[in-house]
This record gives sequence, C-alpha cells and structure tokens, in this order.
Amino acid sequence: NGLWKFHHALNAAQVIPGFEAADYDSRGWADIRVPAHIQMEGYGAPQYANVQYPWDGYQDVAIGEIPTAYNPVACYIKTFFVPEQMADRRVFVSFQGAESCIAVWLNGHYVGFSGDSFTPSEFELTDYLIEGENKLACRVERWSAGSWLEDQDFMRMSGLFRDVYLYAIPKAHIADLHLKTLLDDSYTDAVLDLSVQMALDPSVGACSVSFELTDGGRLVASAACKAEASLHVQLPVKAPKLWSSESPYLYDLLLTVRDADGRVLEAVPQRVGFRRFEMKDGMMHLNGKRIVFKGVNRHDFCTDSGRVVPVETLRRDLLTMKRNNINAVRTSHCPPSPAFLDACDELGILVFTEMPGWQHLGDDTWKAQALQNCREMVCQYRNHPSIFLWGVRVSGRADDESFYK
Repeated sequence: NGLWKFHHALNAAQVIPGFEAADYDSRGWADIRVPAHIQMEGYGAPQYANVQYPWDGYQDVAIGEIPTAYNPVACYIKTFFVPEQMADRRVFVSFQGAESCIAVWLNGHYVGFSGDSFTPSEFELTDYLIEGENKLACRVERWSAGSWLEDQDFMRMSGLFRDVYLYAIPKAHIADLHLKTLLDDSYTDAVLDLSVQMALDPSVGACSVSFELTDGGRLVASAACKAEASLHVQLPVKAPKLWSSESPYLYDLLLTVRDADGRVLEAVPQRVGFRRFEMKDGMMHLNGKRIVFKGVNRHDFCTDSGRVVPVETLRRDLLTMKRNNINAVRTSHCPPSPAFLDACDELGILVFTEMPGWQHLGDDTWKAQALQNCREMVCQYRNHPSIFLWGVRVSGRADDESFYK
C-alpha cells in the first residue's frame, strides 16, 4: 500500500512499451494511491451499468473479446527493499483486489496474470528478487475477458482497489486451513474438525504442529501432531458457547509450527464460531432454531473512495444495521472485502455472499471458469461463521440443477 508511480493509457496501444523493464525510468510518472480506483483519483469516471455490458453502444465486441478503442490501462510501478525478516524465505505479493485483470513483473521478469477482480491474486516473487532495490510493475486493464463473467448491477471502476502487501513463508508453512464446527443433535457438545494443508521444504527436517483453542485466554482444547502434507485433527469441545446473530460468540484458535528443536517457525491465528446451519422441512435453521432474515443488499461502496471502504466506515454501517434490527446482508454482487467479513463475524451479521455473474452468454462456454471463480471465493472465505449462503448469479440458468451441483 502507499504511493505508486502511475501511467494512464486510454487503450493497450498507448501503453508505454517496456515500462516493466528493470532499467525503465518512471520518475516522470504521476503518483497514485494504492488501494484506490483510478477513476476516483482523476483518471476517467465511474460508470453505472446494469444488465448491459459496459462497452455496449460504444464498440461492437464479440463474446470473449475485449474493447480496443477505449479500454483504459493502468500501469503501476513500486520499488521496495526486502525486509530483513523476510531474508532466506519464500516471498509473495498479494493483491486483494485488482479490477478487472492484472499482469505482474518483478525486475523485468514476467511473474503472472489473474483475471478475477474480487478474490485475492497472489504471486511468488522469490526467484526474481535481487539484493537492494526491487522494481514491481503491474498492468491493470479496465475490461478483460474476465469482464464477461463480472457483469452486474453496480458502479464499474478499475485499478488496485484493495490492499497490496508482501508476505513471506517459512520452510514449514500452513498453506490452507478448513474448519468445521460439528455440533451434536442436541446442540450441546461439539467437535472442531480441522483439515490442514502444509507446504514442507525437504530441507526443514522433522516439524510439529500444535492446535490450541482458547476462550478469553482459557485453554478449551488442544492437540499436537507431526507436520505432514495433509493433516486432519478433531478437537472435542464440551458445551461451547454458540455463535448466532443475537450472540456472536467467538473463540480463538492458534496453530503453531515448530522445528525439531522446538523453535517456532510459524503461528497462525483463526477466530472460531461454533454454530450449525441446516435445512428442516424446507426452512433454514441455526442451532436448531428457525432463522428469520431481516436483511439488506449491500455493496462495498463509499461516496469518497468507491469500493475502497475504510474499516471504520464499514463498522459504522454494520452497527447502524444492528441498531435498526437488521441481522443479514447480501454482498451485492461480488465477494466483499475481508475486513467486512471479519466485522460480521464479530458483530453477528448473517452473510449471503455471492460471486459475480454473467448475462446473456447463452451456453456453457464459460461454465468451467465460473465454477473456478466460485471455488476460489468459497475456499477463501469458508471459515467465517457469519457466512450462511453462497450465491452464483447466472442469467437464464436458474432451472439448470446440474450447474449448481
């Protein structure tokens, strides 16, 4: 995050050739804030569109292609030094939101590409890092092939609009965590079911992973095991306090990876809400009680900064909802910022989150990519107790049960 060097082009033909090269001098470029939409920083204007595509009426574009005459391209450059604590580790860059696609270079080397605006895109930089100053270059196009899957009823903007940060992982790393809170049929006792995927460098040797569930500092349950590529651990929990909209109780889970000498290699915290969501006689139930949704549709949106919503602003919005007896939110029409879901977990807002949907495509050409986008959304956010429903917006396919299966 912070100030980046910036160049704005009206289309791909106007992009400066070789701007990503290690020796290209960008000192004459403008500065722009990240995260921010370029349209909120003075480059073009936001555009509202509903069921039509944003280029309709301006250029005739074949399905799957992109506009060429007017399709603004944002070129970003950021220089940085690798922090000392990241030395000798694998280093990644995370773009939490880049609309609508992003291509990335480091020190002139092409790193990768992503075309999903609303879930994080992460790239490993390790092989291209150098001692001293490093140059990170990005190219973000307003519309891409992925835009055919992101046609929804809201303001259209572009740029690096969510957090961008570096992170490093140790040689024994918890790459993925999937938790389930399995309540018994009386909703009294529970099992915390944990599935863990690890990235283990062969040189690291024997390692262990410990699991500690605490309640305000009090140890509730724990376990430890040898680190392996895949782990499955179950922690029995007697009479946990249950998570609900009225009482959003959260426990703290800490996963700690240690080497053979007991040195901590990594510590991963995770909030846990014990609850059981199920269908009974065609009605939704939480912890054995029928849910009555008093909900609203909500966009990540701020009048001053578009979809870059300060944490204090989104918390104020959620507290206003709670004061007015609103207990549920549909995240129209895309996955929300991670900070929003953290706040919903804490404050007790039931969330119906959805991925962008397409309009008018008329066949299954895009089905595989749409499902992949859906998987990315679910895997990114599935540990949030506030999420109850996942939405896929597909025009004209509501009766096709095979799609949803």
